[in-house]
Amino acid sequence: MKNNFTCTRCINDRTVKNISFDNHGVCNFCRAYEQIENELHDYKTLEKNFLNRIKNNGHKYDAAVGFSGGKDSTFVLYELVKKYKLKVKAFTLDNGFMSEEAKRKIKSIIKELKVEHEFVSLDEQLVKNMYHEICKKYLSPCLVCSFIGYAIMINYASKVDAAVMIHGRSPYQMLRNYSNLDNDYFKPFITEGLSMQSGNPEELLGIIISKVNDFVSKELADSIKKMFLTDCYKNGFRPFVAYFLYHPYDKDKMIEELTKKTSWVLESEEEHFDCQIHHGALNLKNLIARRSHLMPEISVMIREKKITRDEGLQMAAESVIINKDMAEEELKTFCQFADLSYKVMLFKARVYSLRWW
Repeated sequence: MKNNFTCTRCINDRTVKNISFDNHGVCNFCRAYEQIENELHDYKTLEKNFLNRIKNNGHKYDAAVGFSGGKDSTFVLYELVKKYKLKVKAFTLDNGFMSEEAKRKIKSIIKELKVEHEFVSLDEQLVKNMYHEICKKYLSPCLVCSFIGYAIMINYASKVDAAVMIHGRSPYQMLRNYSNLDNDYFKPFITEGLSMQSGNPEELLGIIISKVNDFVSKELADSIKKMFLTDCYKNGFRPFVAYFLYHPYDKDKMIEELTKKTSWVLESEEEHFDCQIHHGALNLKNLIARRSHLMPEISVMIREKKITRDEGLQMAAESVIINKDMAEEELKTFCQFADLSYKVMLFKARVYSLRWW
């Protein structure tokens, strides 16, 4: 095993793709963050930017919002309705692995906030084909869910005639791959989002859409675009707004406010409680990386001064402790759905872990 040099500021080490270190032992992700750190915390300017982006010029809804029932999307929905008084159309993607617990929580919050909402279901065979083709090579169910989720979000705002699409990804998720390189296809969204001048939605969102061609066959890519993106090409693309790019992200305050003002409660599984295969997918990613898959996100938390470096190391160590029996059962369930071999998946994961290092 190679000596995995670790950044002297965060906990990223050489197992993180595209990482490099300067003469002070600081990684390129930390250096890139330094360049936008002041902008990320100038909340007075960010609030003006956000208000400018959510102006409605005659659309049926002020915003469309993806809603999973977790703390982040629930807080975003609550703030948009109660603080900003927006007319919102919420939607939830049901990819076939949504827990009943999540569905109950979603229905309860939607009723309380009196928001229009729908569960979006997809063509099962097309979804199976996506899972099969992408996971056969890349071994990542989460990658497929991301593509489906973003495609649905991009299209949904146009479908229901919402002025913007607002999502609740945390800063740690948005900035986990942010560097001085151009290989992070979310970087243009961060750059454009921090600018006071809105960019071209079709051009920006086209970056994500074009990535589909890198992961699946042309035939499947064409089917995905035809199935998921018809409305945005017909009615025009709508701006993609990251709520937590413009607002402070304080997990404890968010939970406190939601539990006081709504029926929302914190589950034993704080993250991704809505997904029935989350443990299996995360365990697979940890196996490939041979460390916590969440390392880059934890590193952002350190840069944001939410936790210390020592706390980050402890968090990374704890995040790889997963119920192995549960993870195995979930991954087998997924493999059966996607017509994949469980044993082959694990074998490839072990091979990929050697290539990674």
